[in-house]
Amino acid sequence: MSIIATVLVFTYGIFCLLLLGIWLAWKNYIPNASSQSKHKISLIIPVRNEAKNILRLLTDLQNQTLDKKYFEVIIANDDSTDNTAELVETFQSQNSLDIKLVNLPPKAVNTSPKKRAIAHCIGEATGSLIVCTDGDCTVSTKWLSTIKAYFEEKDVAFLSAPVFFLDSVSSKILQRLWTKIQQIEFASLIVSGAVSIKMNFPNMCSGANIAYLKSAFLEVNGFEGNEDVASGDDEFLMHKMSKAFPKKVHYLKSQDAIVKTEALHDLQSFYNQRKRWAGKWSKYTLLSPKIMAIFIFSANAAFVYALLSFDVQNIGIKILPEFLFLGSLLIFFKRPFLLLFIPLVQIIYPFYVLLFGLVSLKKKPYTWKDRKLS
Repeated sequence: MSIIATVLVFTYGIFCLLLLGIWLAWKNYIPNASSQSKHKISLIIPVRNEAKNILRLLTDLQNQTLDKKYFEVIIANDDSTDNTAELVETFQSQNSLDIKLVNLPPKAVNTSPKKRAIAHCIGEATGSLIVCTDGDCTVSTKWLSTIKAYFEEKDVAFLSAPVFFLDSVSSKILQRLWTKIQQIEFASLIVSGAVSIKMNFPNMCSGANIAYLKSAFLEVNGFEGNEDVASGDDEFLMHKMSKAFPKKVHYLKSQDAIVKTEALHDLQSFYNQRKRWAGKWSKYTLLSPKIMAIFIFSANAAFVYALLSFDVQNIGIKILPEFLFLGSLLIFFKRPFLLLFIPLVQIIYPFYVLLFGLVSLKKKPYTWKDRKLS
C-alpha cells in the first residue's frame, strides 16, 4: 500500500507542477482594439428567489463598457416566490438596458431547472452569441466587451472564463475563515479546468461564466441527453461542444473577464452544492474527465493515508508543488493574502474529496434553491 501511495502522491506532485508551468506560461488575453462587431450577445440569467442580489448584477450590466446595442439581457424567472420579477421590472423602467423578463411556465417535476431555463430562453434570444451567468454574481465593467472581442478574434464555439468567490462581509471570524477556505478550493477547481481546456482535454467549467455560439448550441441539440441530471448545464454542454467542434473549446484567461459569485454560507448549503456537482461525474461521456476524477480521488486517498501514517516524505511531495500552484492562482485573482490559509485547505481538502467521491455513489435526494432534486 505504501508503494502505491508514494506513486500516486508523486504523480500528483508532478501534475501540480505541470499545471503551474502551463498556467504561468499562459499570457493573459488582451483584446485587439480593431476587432470586428459581427456578434450580438444574448445574456441569459436564470433566477429563482434572487431579490437580494439581482439589482447588484443589473447595475453591473448597466455599467458595461460594451455599447448597449450589442447585447440584450434575458432574465429567466423560474417560479420565484419573492419579488425578484418586480425588482427586474422596476429596474427595466428606470434604465437603458435591453431587458427581457421571461416568466417560465410552472413545472411540477423539474429535474434540471437551470437547463430548462436556458433552453427556453435561447428561443427568445436575438443574439448570435449566448453568454450565461447567475443572479447572485457580480461582473466587471469590461466583462462583456472582453468576451465579445475574444469571439470576434478567435475561432471558438464554446468559451469558459474565470469565476471567484466574493469576500465575506460577515463580522464573524469563523464565517470569514469559511469563505477564505472556499475561495482557495474553488480557485483550484476553476484553474484546473482552465488548464485542461488549454491542453484540449476539457473537463470542468462553471456555468456562472460561459459563452457559446447559438448556432453551435443548436447543432449539438443543446442539453439533449442529460436533461434528467440536475447539474451539468455547463460541463455536459462543453463536452458535447468539444466532440462536435474539436479545438474550438477555449478558456478566457483575463482578469477583466472574472465573474464573482457568493460563497456558501453554511456547511449544509456547501454539502448540497457539492453533492449536486458530484452527481454528474458518472454521467460524463468523455473519458478524460472520468480519468481525472478517479486520479484526483486516488491521489487524495493516498495523501490521507500518508497523513494517518505520519509519512513526512509523501506529505511534502504533495503539499509543496500544490502550494506553488495554489499560490499562483491567488495572485491571478488578486488575493495574495490568502496564501496564509493554503496549508489549512491542503489538510481539509483530501477528506472533502473522499467524502463527496463516496457520496456521489449513493443517489439520495437533496435540496437546492428550495427544491428537492436527485
